[in-house]
Amino acid sequence: MGKCISIVFSEIESMNILIVDNDRLYASGLEGMLLDLGYEVVGHATNYDQAIDIIETTQIDLILTDIVLEGSKTGLELVAATTFRSIPIILMVSQAMPDLYEKVSTLYDVLYLVKPIHIYTLDSSIRLVSQCSISKEPKFIKGTSHGEVIAIRDILYVEVERTYTFIQTSARRYAFKKSLTLLKQQLPMSNFLQIHRSFVVQKRFIKRIDFEKCLVELEGHTLPLSRRVKHEIQSKNIN
Repeated sequence: MGKCISIVFSEIESMNILIVDNDRLYASGLEGMLLDLGYEVVGHATNYDQAIDIIETTQIDLILTDIVLEGSKTGLELVAATTFRSIPIILMVSQAMPDLYEKVSTLYDVLYLVKPIHIYTLDSSIRLVSQCSISKEPKFIKGTSHGEVIAIRDILYVEVERTYTFIQTSARRYAFKKSLTLLKQQLPMSNFLQIHRSFVVQKRFIKRIDFEKCLVELEGHTLPLSRRVKHEIQSKNIN
């Protein structure tokens, strides 16, 4: 992770951490250290499929995964599967593996640690990989089918309708069985504006805001603007 070297450590807010390790005893020890350090452990998976299930349904801020997992898939495959989610990962190994280290060192938000891990090494590594991840704006999110990704720059707006959340691009509409809150956590919200409880729009696609009719015009779409957001925009002169 040589691209993010100069880091000033600061207080990091409570983080949701997922542990992926087929050694339940070691995972329990890790959880104890993380809790002592003030972090939240939101789950423990022993294999790839369990980990993906948790990631799909839970807000995860960091993943601690062993390279060796139950089943045929490894921690490296988990790293590859979560690339477009921009979740920082600490990859744990039971012995030094120079080839693996060389590969991991080229990845932006992945760290490599050899077991057993000291509590202070764990804490400083979490802070380092988290700071590097914060400095990197995500460019993609995972779509609804295997291997499909959506470029964030192409998203016109996100919409909630009953139990589904939809992402609308100029070319296609994607349906997600997850909350708007979870989708927002995957987006660089400085580039987006929630104009209504059901709509989040990408600012650069806004063509016009009609304050009188409480409408927001995008490229080929007209969306409602809540009165609360209307007053916030007018008071802050956001456009």
